[in-house]
Amino acid sequence: MKQKAEIHIIDSALTKNEALSQNPASPAPENILNSLEVVDVTYFGFDSLLHKGQLVMHKDVVDDIKQFFKKALDIKFPIKSVIPICVEKYHFDDVASCNDNNTAGYNYRTITGTNKLSNHASGLAYDVNPVQNIFIKYDENQKELFRFPKDTVYNPQEAGTLTPSHPLVILMKNLGWDWGGDWTPESGRTDYQHFEKKL
Repeated sequence: MKQKAEIHIIDSALTKNEALSQNPASPAPENILNSLEVVDVTYFGFDSLLHKGQLVMHKDVVDDIKQFFKKALDIKFPIKSVIPICVEKYHFDDVASCNDNNTAGYNYRTITGTNKLSNHASGLAYDVNPVQNIFIKYDENQKELFRFPKDTVYNPQEAGTLTPSHPLVILMKNLGWDWGGDWTPESGRTDYQHFEKKL
């Protein structure tokens, strides 16, 4: 008898053209689009089933992403879904994706609260389980301005949560990625969901 974990649920099965479809309100330049790849990934869900999804990332970090998801699967780190943000239910909206606890990479957008392009805009950043791994914005006095998703709590003991000593955080930092959970209130934000890499 097969165990539950052998069953696959398809969360995303887009073609490359579909996964790289453009936001009419913020189209990406051609050089960005030409640098992107669609990575098919398998992960252990919060429902204890195996899921398949897709992450759009810069072609030069695809091997790192594959290592992340292999490790996550090996240790049964639960991930809710991995669906490109272009799909109809998100429509390029980071808020909608995060509220749905969706893990996502490429999105041609600015950094929250600024007019500066995010590393997501070049496929060099991705966010993991935003409901467990929240984003907090601080003012110049290190007072919390808001958290995202709204009304969430960062609990290091909760399944699917990243922490400084977590094997996935250690893996990605060893591969040259920055983890937003290391960012302090003095920097203006803490972003437990966020990984980014400079090439």
